Amino acid sequence: MRDSKNNLTTSGKGSTNIQSRKGKSFGYQVLGFGAGGGVVSYDANYLIIAGGGSTGHASGGGGAGGYRTSFGCGPEAACTTQLTFEAGCYTIDVGAGAGAAAHGAKGSNTNICGTGICFSSTGGGNAGGAGGSGGGGALHGGEGGAGNQGGYTPVEGYAGGTAHLGKSSGGGGAGGVGQPGDGNNKGGIGLASCITASCVTRGSGGSGADQGQSSNPAPAGGGGTGTGQAGGAGQPGTANTGGGGGDGGPTLGTGGNGGSGIVLVRFPSCATVSVAPGTNSVATCVGPSNNKVATFTVDGTLTVA
Repeated sequence: MRDSKNNLTTSGKGSTNIQSRKGKSFGYQVLGFGAGGGVVSYDANYLIIAGGGSTGHASGGGGAGGYRTSFGCGPEAACTTQLTFEAGCYTIDVGAGAGAAAHGAKGSNTNICGTGICFSSTGGGNAGGAGGSGGGGALHGGEGGAGNQGGYTPVEGYAGGTAHLGKSSGGGGAGGVGQPGDGNNKGGIGLASCITASCVTRGSGGSGADQGQSSNPAPAGGGGTGTGQAGGAGQPGTANTGGGGGDGGPTLGTGGNGGSGIVLVRFPSCATVSVAPGTNSVATCVGPSNNKVATFTVDGTLTVA
C-alpha cells in the first residue's frame, strides 16, 4: 500500500517508506516488469476514521476520532494522494470508541496494515486530552486537548475548546475546534464525504455541559449530546462515525462513550477485492466509473487480487 503520487508510502507515524518501480495504466499499475511477469496493483481512495473519545461528568466533550481521506479535494482531503494496494491481504483494525470513565478515555486507533506497511488514524481525545481531535475542557475553565496527535498533513482533527465558568467546552471535530463554554459549547463540526456516492457527515466532537441545561446537541457527524443537569447522562457518539461522547452533568453525572470508527476504500472497477468477516461489505458499480467500495465497520481482512 503506497503513496501513488511519489512512489513512497504515505509518510507520518504508523507508515513505512518503501520505494517501488511501477508502470501505470487506466486505474491499475504493474510492478516489477521482467522475468516472471509483473504484479498488478491498484490506486484506491480511502476514508479512515478512528474511534471517538469518551467523557465523564462536567469534564468536557469527547474528541472525534482522527479523520483521514483522499477522496475529493475539499478541506477534508486537501488533494492528498491515493494509496496503492498490491495483490495480497491487508489487516483492518477499526478503532473502538472509548468507554465512559470519570474523566473519559481516549478512543482506539484505526489501522490498515499489509506487506509491512501501516496507515493509521488516531483515536479521539478524552476530556482535556489530546487525540485525533482533542477533548473539551472541564467545567469552570479547563483547557481543551490538542488535535492531530498523529502529526499528519493535512491534519486529522482539531483541538477541544476551552471551558468557561459554568460550562464545559466541546470536543474537537474533524472539521473544526470544539466550541468554548461561553454560550455555545457544542463539539467541533464533522466533515461530509461522498466516497460511497452517498454523502455522509462523520467525525464531530461531543458537546460540553451547560450547567442547568437539559441538553446541548452536537453538530451533525455523530458527536454525542451533552447535559448540564445534575446527575444527567451525556449521550454516546454514533457508531462508525468516530463521534466524541457528550459530557455528563455535574454531581455524579455520567459521560457518553465515543463512537466507533470506520474504513472505506474505493477501488477502480477492474480490481478484484473481497472482505471478511461478512459484517463488512463490498459495493459495486459506485459512481460514474463503476468503482468498488470496501466498507469495514468491524475488524477484518481485505484481500486484493
